[in-house]
Amino acid sequence: MQLFNTSELTPSLIMKWAASLLLPVLLYFLLSTFGDPATLKPEMIMFLSVTLWAVCAWAMGTMNDTAVALLLPIFYVLFCGVKQRVVFSPWLGDVAIIVIGGFVLGKIMAVTGLGKRIALACVRATGGSFVGAMVGIAIGAAIIAPLVPSIMGKAAIFTAIAIALCDTLQLKPKTKEATAVLLATCVAVGSTKLCYLTGAGDLVMGMALVDKVLNTHTMWLEYSLYNFLPGMLYLALSVAIILLALRVRVPKEFIRTTVKETYATLGPMTDEQKRALLLLVLTIVLLATDRFHGIPAGSVLIVITGIAFLPGVGLMDAKRLSTINFAPLFFVMGCMSIGAAGQALKATDWLANLVLPLLNGLSSSMVGFASYWVGVGLNFLLTPLAATSAFSTPITQLGVALGVEPRTLYFAFQYGLDNIIFPYEYALYLYFYSSGYVSFKLMAFVLALRMVLTGFFVAFVAVPWWNFILG
Repeated sequence: MQLFNTSELTPSLIMKWAASLLLPVLLYFLLSTFGDPATLKPEMIMFLSVTLWAVCAWAMGTMNDTAVALLLPIFYVLFCGVKQRVVFSPWLGDVAIIVIGGFVLGKIMAVTGLGKRIALACVRATGGSFVGAMVGIAIGAAIIAPLVPSIMGKAAIFTAIAIALCDTLQLKPKTKEATAVLLATCVAVGSTKLCYLTGAGDLVMGMALVDKVLNTHTMWLEYSLYNFLPGMLYLALSVAIILLALRVRVPKEFIRTTVKETYATLGPMTDEQKRALLLLVLTIVLLATDRFHGIPAGSVLIVITGIAFLPGVGLMDAKRLSTINFAPLFFVMGCMSIGAAGQALKATDWLANLVLPLLNGLSSSMVGFASYWVGVGLNFLLTPLAATSAFSTPITQLGVALGVEPRTLYFAFQYGLDNIIFPYEYALYLYFYSSGYVSFKLMAFVLALRMVLTGFFVAFVAVPWWNFILG
């Protein structure tokens, strides 16, 4: 009798397991031996090592993504001395119920056929090509960006549309084509938020911290004047990188024929689709007006979920609910424990003291370039919200001390926070990745390339613009 299945233990998998375990051990040894014990506590070293293990496991595929995410908070409790209430605190925030509500909204758009109808309309309106479809989605994201302050609220809407487009064009999950659709949609949602002060809640908070240091008050139109042009260029750059790097080739004639034939089978909108459209419009209106009614994005989506069950609405029932795969929720929330644990262990203080002094003596362009990379680096340990909260003030103060326009440093820093490699770094990318349509390896490759190219964009395009407009 064979107790364990050894047939899966291929030489390649064994090597990956060895690497994923040895690299964290090596990091622990190096930091313990050469790190400054006055600032780098043993708990922080263990936190960095455990986090590196998780990154390696995700990158090398040694364990199921969700299994790794489930283990992370437990490992932080067992090995890093972090309290359970800290590592599980993300469950008390808005993200968990946004994911739940977003999954329900996506299921409604899928089963009613509304998502497919919207996706087909986007393709038809932009010439019937793959590139045109991506441009159409990007334009839609740019229009919605200032209206819906919640980045995850926008993600819930556009993920459903992107998946519907993949299903319509018969793009199989995790292929280059499906990855391109989901990634292009994701970066469109992420990059357009940088154009407007109301693009995301962390931008409002961060700008308030900057204004407090500078004793200023940045208005909505003023912020857009600074960031709309570079943000739109950044959007175009991001989508172009994805399309060129993945070399997606979906014949235009195939798309046109498929869209035409599929659209013809849809016929006129059904009553169910009309109800779903009204529900979607209501969702967007409520998300766009949260500053007036004060209902958080997660609560809005849960209320919409409740409405979908009402008699007469009938867009959701027990049978449809049972077909929703909620497993990715545990992946998302487990990954978010990284930021909670890092902040509790004061990893932000250690990183600030380690990194910010390196910016001294640099030119204005290079300081902006360096500030961008500070944001990129922080993504590995903190959520954008936590990083914005902890670093906006010191970065602004550093700009004042160096005689460099502080807002330039802050804007560059925000671009850094929008650039990630692994999906665990940012809830937005986690959400799109959890759809199951995105290849991890392709995503990491494209986003790494985008990260490098965006650094040059910030240094040689965005920073000169900010210096000009703020001068």
